[in-house]
Amino acid sequence: MTETQLDIRKLGIGTKETKTALKPAKVKIVGVEIQTETKEGKEMKSPLVHILVKHPDREENLDLSKIKIIKADKVNIVSLWANLDEDGLIAKSSAVAELLNFLKVNNIDELIGKDIEAVEQSKEDTYLCLKAY
Repeated sequence: MTETQLDIRKLGIGTKETKTALKPAKVKIVGVEIQTETKEGKEMKSPLVHILVKHPDREENLDLSKIKIIKADKVNIVSLWANLDEDGLIAKSSAVAELLNFLKVNNIDELIGKDIEAVEQSKEDTYLCLKAY
C-alpha cells in the first residue's frame, strides 16, 4: 500500500455536506475548446468539442462536451465529436452539426455568446449536458 492509502484508511467521517449538483438552467456559451489528444498524448481520430458555459449557480465555467438530442423519436445523449465529411466540413449528421443548426449558427466560433439550456443527462445522472431539441 502507498502512504496515501494508509492515510485514507485512518480518516474519520467529515462534518461538511458535499456541494449539491448543479440544477438545469439557461447557460451562456463563453468559449469553445477543441481536444485533439487523449490524456496520454495520443492523437484522437476525431476532435472533441468542449463547450465552456457560464452557469448561474457557479462561479467557474462548466465544460460540457455532450448534447441531448432527439433522433428517430428517441432522446439521445451523444458526445460532440467534430467528425468531418469528405469535403473537410463538419459532417451533416454529427452532433456538432445538430448543435450548430439548433442555435442557427454557421460554425463553432459563432456559438460563443449564445444562450442554451443545460439539462441533466438522465434522471439518475447528476451531470449536465446541452439541450438541443
